[in-house]
Amino acid sequence: MNWNYARYGLENINKFGEYASLIYEEEGLEQSFTNVQIQRQSNAMANGLKDFGVKRGEIVAVILPNGPAVPVVYTGIFKMGAVFLPINFGLAPQEIRYILEDSQATTIITDENLYPKVGEASRGLKGIRNSIVKSEKSTIPGTISLNEIVSRFPDDFEVVNVAPDELAVLMYTAGTTGFPKGVMLSHHNIGSNLEDGLRSWPQEPTDTVLTPLPLNHIYGLLMANECNLTGAKLVLHKWFEPHLVLNSIKQREITQFVGVPTMYIKLLENFDPTAHRTDSVRRWISAAAPLSIETLRSIEKKLGGRLFQGYGMTEASPTISRQREGRPRKPGSVGTAIDGVEIRILDQTGQGLPAGQVGEICVRGPNVMIGYLKKEEETREALKDGWLRTGDMGYLDSDGDLFITDRKKDLIIRGGENISPASIEEILYKHPAVQEAAVVGVLDPVYGEEVKAFVALRPGLRASEQELIDHCLRFTSRFMAPKSIAFLDELPKSSVGKILKKDLREDKHAS
Repeated sequence: MNWNYARYGLENINKFGEYASLIYEEEGLEQSFTNVQIQRQSNAMANGLKDFGVKRGEIVAVILPNGPAVPVVYTGIFKMGAVFLPINFGLAPQEIRYILEDSQATTIITDENLYPKVGEASRGLKGIRNSIVKSEKSTIPGTISLNEIVSRFPDDFEVVNVAPDELAVLMYTAGTTGFPKGVMLSHHNIGSNLEDGLRSWPQEPTDTVLTPLPLNHIYGLLMANECNLTGAKLVLHKWFEPHLVLNSIKQREITQFVGVPTMYIKLLENFDPTAHRTDSVRRWISAAAPLSIETLRSIEKKLGGRLFQGYGMTEASPTISRQREGRPRKPGSVGTAIDGVEIRILDQTGQGLPAGQVGEICVRGPNVMIGYLKKEEETREALKDGWLRTGDMGYLDSDGDLFITDRKKDLIIRGGENISPASIEEILYKHPAVQEAAVVGVLDPVYGEEVKAFVALRPGLRASEQELIDHCLRFTSRFMAPKSIAFLDELPKSSVGKILKKDLREDKHAS
């Protein structure tokens, strides 16, 4: 069997024939592509990379915003046996340079708008042999034109036969401290996760899936490729713009939307029942960050449909658990382990804990990474005894449903007692003026750590610091309640909308 991840695109054509599989939308721009067109362009991409000396197993760095070129590029990379390294285009030049150096990438693919930054990041790196640039104008001196590759090279290519444990994706995670680590994912890792996860959220060829998730993130990459298995149509946005999303849902009769909690908050804020229709959506999907129960209820009440949550991390390719269709959705749960994946809750000594007891969430299955690039000690620590230590705290109930309480590193220890930031955040979300909330521990000379909240208010609504503290005291003890609250226009987030608590701890307001 050929385990190459590119096989799913070819199987899609064999099973469903040619159809408009991808619609790309920006404000004022719509482009449609068939599955056959994408495969032919990716064949040309594979031929071009091979012609420019890219060899099997070499790292190809892709620094592109969402667009039709992205699936063409990564499919071509997979087909010829190279390794796809997606890099967040929002990173600073020095951050991009670190990843390029650490990964020993030999080829960069970017676009003309990003090239000045990428060129600065890669200047003087001897390992970079090829700089491929997507440009609508003339070719930038010293670079290769992506447009020419797709139009000039042959559009047939025999997919390289790879072993299941062969490296397919190298993706860097920022973590909470130190330099980012390169997560090594094999073709079997990402392929098994694609197949096993889809059974929780079945699709049909009649479905139309909309996502503005960045394809340089493992969550976006996975959800975009699920359509290859089901024959569903994918609508891709360059980035999240709530009015474009709401208009697209109405125009395209979207049946499934894939996003993160901050996107849902913005959709609720911008939804106008006189102008928008969302009744076509039967399934909303949320993952990558905690979703408050209040937001979930508001989505289903105002927008209709049902919202399903999932849980994962890059090191797990990424899906670990999903709320399954046909099973009860328990408030606060992220569902049960997907097929083929095991979840155990372990204490600090590595012993398993019974249902209902909080410990570290540990995972085992074909989706678990090969390891961290050039970091043997960190790999051993993360994959101790064959179980991936997620660093997240939670518990399983008697039905196997997973409940996440906190990041292990986010726990606040005040006077020797553990305080769950997530529980305080959930209380803050109950206040009608609170749109976003994050709770962190800040240094305190008496208790070691003290509880501090950061809040962004809903447009047009007001709340004072004391009002929100008093609100928290209605639901929890004075020991647990925030002692101070800072107000921000918007909380800092990652490219997929995860609130960056590390940035909040380092913020001048947190001192």
